[in-house]
Amino acid sequence: MREGILSTGRDAAIYLKRWEAVLALNAETITSKEARGAPELEVAQTRSNDYGPLLGLGRYGEARALLHACRAVFEGEGSVANLGKVFTALADLEDTLGHRGQAVAFEETALRYSYLAGDPRDCAISHHNLSNYLERAGQERKTCLAHRLAAGVIGFQTGSGGLATTLRNLALDFAKFAPDPPPLPDSFDELCCMVEAVEGVRFRELFERLPRRAASGDEALREVLRLAQEVDSQT
Repeated sequence: MREGILSTGRDAAIYLKRWEAVLALNAETITSKEARGAPELEVAQTRSNDYGPLLGLGRYGEARALLHACRAVFEGEGSVANLGKVFTALADLEDTLGHRGQAVAFEETALRYSYLAGDPRDCAISHHNLSNYLERAGQERKTCLAHRLAAGVIGFQTGSGGLATTLRNLALDFAKFAPDPPPLPDSFDELCCMVEAVEGVRFRELFERLPRRAASGDEALREVLRLAQEVDSQT
């Protein structure tokens, strides 16, 4: 119960961006978990929550050390899902520091772990993040858009709340090319080929396991494009 109260306080402090308070509340949670003999993996998961406030405070060296320490625990425990999350955080850190190539490399690693874990939500987040990092690194825009669309297709099929953000960003992407059409994959097959160029990504296999809101990949892709164009026309 005490840890639950601390977690609630931490969430409130995050909302208010009171980063020192977030760190203090998380430190209390860690102490509580260690006192009751919580497993090392659980404690490392809680420690990793310090990454966001450290980044917010500009304490980048501490954030990097923290993430690599947590990474070592996750690797030792074989926690694939947590490895995906820690590499996503490392990508965010490097992007914040302007290290574009490293951000891309870390997010590609995060994407591989997300597919190994098989969580569609994490896969969508990593596709979306990778799209951003590829664009900032000056990579081919068609590839950037392909990963954004992959996130959109996953979000559409699963009814994810994150779909709205993806659609808004796609609309912004479309606006950058107006009045010319954006360089989009011609079909679901081409989309699969493009995003599966990242080692370990099995987008087509993942799609086959998703709920069937759209009956086919091409139909899902068309729906995502239609919805993004609707958002674009309203902005």
